[in-house]
Amino acid sequence: MTALPVRGTAVIFFADKPMEPKIHLLPEELTHKIAAGEVIERPASILKELMENALDAGATTLQIEIEKGGCASIRIIDDGEGMDPADVPVAFRRHATSKLAVFDDLYRLSTFGFRGEALPSIAAIARVELLTRQPQAIAGTRIVVENARIQEVRETGCPVGTAIFVSKIFDAVPVRKKFLKTEATEQAACLEVITRTALSHEGVKIRVLSNGRQLWDIPAAPDKGQRLGLVLGKETSEALLAVKGVRGDMGISGYISRPEVTRSNTKSIYCYVNGRYVRDPLMNHAIMTAYRNLMEAKRYPAAALFLEIPLGDVDVNVHPAKLEVRFRNPRELYGLIVEALLHSLAQVSLDMGAGHTGLSSSIAATRATATPAAYQTRIEEALRRYTVFGGKKKLPYPDAVKETPGRPENPERHRFPGTRTDFSEIAPSYGNKSPGSLPGRRSDPSGFPDHAAAVPGDAFAPGSKSDNDNNIAPADPDPSPAAGGRSFARMAYLGQTGGTYLVFSDSEGLILVDQHAAHERILYEKFRQAGLREKVIAQPLLLPEVVTLSPADHGLLMGNIDILKETGMEIEPFGGHTVMIKSLPAILGHLNPQGLLQDLIGQLAGEGPTVSWQDKREKILISLACQGAVKAGQVLSEGEVVRLCQDLDRLPFAATCPHGRPVWISITGKQLARLFKRA
Repeated sequence: MTALPVRGTAVIFFADKPMEPKIHLLPEELTHKIAAGEVIERPASILKELMENALDAGATTLQIEIEKGGCASIRIIDDGEGMDPADVPVAFRRHATSKLAVFDDLYRLSTFGFRGEALPSIAAIARVELLTRQPQAIAGTRIVVENARIQEVRETGCPVGTAIFVSKIFDAVPVRKKFLKTEATEQAACLEVITRTALSHEGVKIRVLSNGRQLWDIPAAPDKGQRLGLVLGKETSEALLAVKGVRGDMGISGYISRPEVTRSNTKSIYCYVNGRYVRDPLMNHAIMTAYRNLMEAKRYPAAALFLEIPLGDVDVNVHPAKLEVRFRNPRELYGLIVEALLHSLAQVSLDMGAGHTGLSSSIAATRATATPAAYQTRIEEALRRYTVFGGKKKLPYPDAVKETPGRPENPERHRFPGTRTDFSEIAPSYGNKSPGSLPGRRSDPSGFPDHAAAVPGDAFAPGSKSDNDNNIAPADPDPSPAAGGRSFARMAYLGQTGGTYLVFSDSEGLILVDQHAAHERILYEKFRQAGLREKVIAQPLLLPEVVTLSPADHGLLMGNIDILKETGMEIEPFGGHTVMIKSLPAILGHLNPQGLLQDLIGQLAGEGPTVSWQDKREKILISLACQGAVKAGQVLSEGEVVRLCQDLDRLPFAATCPHGRPVWISITGKQLARLFKRA
């Protein structure tokens, strides 16, 4: 150390060696990989970027080849305009683009790619071989780039257009490679990207091969309606309604599903802004608002909507993968979507009337006379929640079952008379019982019948012959109390409220049972126990149901067909992407086979692959139980309540449904006293 004297008493010491700086510039190779991490999440991200480049180049034909679900390699061949030899090496430099010249160009974008990040990001984590030739050129150009370094550039012979071969994907970043899912899951993600692109570019012919085998051959179509049928399947396209609307300089067109055609998730909702696929909470919320009161809770429509808006009124530069956008006039956009969808749904409601698909005349009349002004309050509320910068905040959808088809307008009319119900008229074989007692609350256990009375033909009918003959859960003449020592069959049944909750009384107070959650738990346990005993009974269909699926859904189904067979669903390939449903679980024989299959596929897709075969099976059983269970809003007969209580009492665990929601809640006498200010 060296001390330098200064005025006063202060002394400054300088080190003989300068200290190393803590702040330094990252190596170029590392910055490339970090930038690639924002754009390239999985093989499907690579496919998306390359397809957008091909479309920007004016391609009318695309051939896509993927190996091992895209984890090994991806090849795209297009017939676009190709690239000039001098531009080829520059295209692999970061922020190199032909789409922007000045800042204001960001608000006049009509192309997909514009940041100049796709090719350099891909080349930073994989090996890229590109061949390209322009129509007027005699020869083409070949370039090889690996780990962001150019290995080779030379002249070569090749067809007009561009061919890109990406291999050694994520070899340079093995940590990222470890996080890839199974080949089937990654392939499904790639096919979903192709589906999104195919729907919005009906004039482009697309051929897809996987491991050398053709998966898909989509010809060019004259309009989006025909393209939807080619991509999503004939059954889906036949259930769609045309949508068209204009407001100012904005326009919307597309197709939505009829109210009775629903899905278990939002996977079948495709929204486009100026031809670009987006995930926008405002558009999704507007769609669900239009379907309010026409669709039960936690069900979603299928839709493909194409919004045309002035380029200056939308900002597409708010997300690295360009999947989210920001609108200049979200209020007008929201109103346009709701108005256009309501117009289409009102027409189908009028055509169907009260006697079709459970749509009541009151709902039909409401929809027929609905105007955008009637939804002004909802629009204002939605716009207050809509955060244009956030992108991550999930908007709560409105309650879609305030007036569920089939639910009585006045549930009290269907409440059982009096405070207690006398079952002697509907179940005279139960023997001597005190008036108002539920069968099961008895002094002579031997007098309890094997099967409680149920109304044949009801949608629920838990005591019907088909249920008892399945040998899934044989009736116990003397059911033991449920978990916690509580026996629902021994309680006094007071009635049903809201068409959803069963009300009981016991010595402790009131017990409220969620009928859907209770029946869901019962069916789940029946499926699970039957699977353990390998005695699941299948019910053959009189006429097998033929269903056409998308390639992604077909591949996912074929990978899990053995699990479905164990549950009683017999499904066979029927050529191409078509399957034939030959049987259903006997206990669910009343369900629509096609709708049930679509829901199961949605559950299997989920947010990612399940970790094991057992987890997949569990997910399927839960979905089957949910689909087969009595729905909220369905009025139960006394006999159905009897059987529900019996089955509930036999379960070893009846506190929650398979999803974790409570089956019943208790309101004690002390709680009631506090509510009435008696405590």
